[in-house]
Amino acid sequence: MTIGFGDDMTNESLRRTVTALTLIALAGLSACQKKPKDEQPAASNAPPVVAAPLAFARADTDAQVTLTLPDPIKLYPDLHSRLYNEGQSALTAFMDQAHKDRAQNSADGIIEPGYSHSINWKISAQSPRFVSLYAEDNIYQGGAHPNTHFKTLLWDKTAHDLIPTAQLFAAGADLKPVDGYVCRQIEAARSKRAREPITQAATGMPCPKLAESHLILVPSTIAGKIGAIDALYAPDDVGPYAEGPYEIRIPANQLQGLIAPNFADQFGGEPVKDVVLTDPAG
Repeated sequence: MTIGFGDDMTNESLRRTVTALTLIALAGLSACQKKPKDEQPAASNAPPVVAAPLAFARADTDAQVTLTLPDPIKLYPDLHSRLYNEGQSALTAFMDQAHKDRAQNSADGIIEPGYSHSINWKISAQSPRFVSLYAEDNIYQGGAHPNTHFKTLLWDKTAHDLIPTAQLFAAGADLKPVDGYVCRQIEAARSKRAREPITQAATGMPCPKLAESHLILVPSTIAGKIGAIDALYAPDDVGPYAEGPYEIRIPANQLQGLIAPNFADQFGGEPVKDVVLTDPAG
């Protein structure tokens, strides 16, 4: 009778070999899955992202103030910081003055509503070079009605700074024809509201100069282009307060040869029909 020690030994040897190879493979896989210390993500030293505030508001028994900024302004941190800080400072000073004025009025026995001041910034248009902004600045410090003013700004994306809107026009450009156009448009709008012809001379106020006006850019029907320039006039700017504000559009055909050569490529196409102000005449 023959006993098969050789077969048992062979099977045992194979089993041990397979087990050893399996352990080696598992160890290798575990090593591959571990990142070296130098591959671990480094801790960021960058400051935490702080949300840019788009509003400021304060209110008490003497006054109420508000500042609002458009959301896209967050793309331009320098511009945002400038408008927010200047607006906050102006409104804080307004609150301080309101406290003094109303304390004096109260001592004098004068009863009046609380003061208010709101600054509401909006973007009228953008091009690859410019961001055009305007604000309605409403102030009430007693009296029959609040006073409304306009602020307009032009942000140069290339220079990262504000530039005067008058720089849109070429140096030495003759603006007299377009000044006359603006005056005639004001007269036409006034006559429409009054339902009778009223000239600018009849108001006792001179025709405005375009370069000295509050100007905003108007989007074009061609994406990324500017289609026109609008001039904003607050009540009292070009006529009696009761007339209300005026928004006068200067189309491209009136601007031919007047735009500064280095800005001419920002203009093109037809302006969109939208306006930023509500026409009192409907």
